[in-house]
Amino acid sequence: MSASSLASSTSKGEKLAQRLSQILARVHRGDVLDKHQLAQEFQVDVRTIERDLGDRLCGIVERSSNGQWQLTHTVRSSIPVKHLHGYARMSGTEHLFPDNSLRYLLEQLHTPEQQRTTHVQAVAHEDLRPRTREFLELQAAIEQRHPCQFNYKGKARNVQPYKLIHKNGVWYLAAEEGAKLKNFSIALIDHLLVDTSSLFAPKHSHKEYIEAKDDVWFTENTTEALLRVAPEVAHYFIRRPLLPKQHQWQDRDGSLIVTTQINHIDQLLPVVRYWLPHVRIVKPVAWHEELQVGLQKALAKWSGS
Repeated sequence: MSASSLASSTSKGEKLAQRLSQILARVHRGDVLDKHQLAQEFQVDVRTIERDLGDRLCGIVERSSNGQWQLTHTVRSSIPVKHLHGYARMSGTEHLFPDNSLRYLLEQLHTPEQQRTTHVQAVAHEDLRPRTREFLELQAAIEQRHPCQFNYKGKARNVQPYKLIHKNGVWYLAAEEGAKLKNFSIALIDHLLVDTSSLFAPKHSHKEYIEAKDDVWFTENTTEALLRVAPEVAHYFIRRPLLPKQHQWQDRDGSLIVTTQINHIDQLLPVVRYWLPHVRIVKPVAWHEELQVGLQKALAKWSGS
C-alpha cells in the first residue's frame, strides 16, 4: 500500500472513530438522534449514518417507532446524564459544590463513598411519604387547573392551587383563597378533594409573584427592616443570606448593617432571637420594642415557674 493510500485510510479511520465517539457521548447523555441531522452535521451520506447506528453500534443504540435512535434499554441508566444538572437546579443544589461541572459530578458518583474527599451533611426535611397521594393529587390539580377543597387548621378551605414549594425542609402549597394568595403546609392538609369537574384560569400576576419570591410569606406589602449585626457574627450573614431580599454593608466599627424586606414581624423575630445578643433591630423601632416585651414576658414566666 502506498503512503498516500495509507494516509487516506488512517484519515478515514480517525473520522469514523471521532464520529462514533460523538454519537456514543450523545446517546449516553440521553439524547434522541435523527439520522438525517447526523448526516448533515458530519457531512456524510445518510446510508453511512445508518451503518453507524444499525451495524457498528448494534446492541448499543436502537431505533424507536418514530425512526429516531437512542440508547437501548438494556444499557440505559435510570437517569440520563444530561438530567443531572436539571435535577440539581430543581433540588436547589446547583451551586452546592464549587465545581459543578458534569465531569466533577460524575467523578464523585463513580468514586466509592468511603474514598470520596467530600461529604455533604444531610439537611433535615419533613418525611412527606405518608402524604404521597395528596402530593400527587395537588400536583395534578395544578397542572390541570382544578380547584380544591380541604380542611386546614380546623377550617374548611376552597382554593385554586398554583405551586408546590419546598422551603427549609417543608413542603407548602401556594394557592389562592378568597382572592388572596396564601401558603398551606401540605402536612397539615386534611380531607383533600379535587374538583375535576371545574376549571379555573390562573392569574399571571400570581404566577409572577410566586416565581419572584424567595420565601413562602405571601402578603401584598412588605416592611423594610434595618438591623445592626455585631462584628463577631457578621460573617454568618455575609456567607449566605439569612433574611429575604437581604443587603448588607460594613460599618466603620466592623459591624454589619443589614436591610431586609419583611412580610410579617414573625418572619424576622425568630432570626433575631437566634442571634441575640449580637443582632439588634434598628428599624422599625416598634418591632424592637415588641421583641423586648416578648423577652421580658418569657423571663417573667421562667422565673415564676
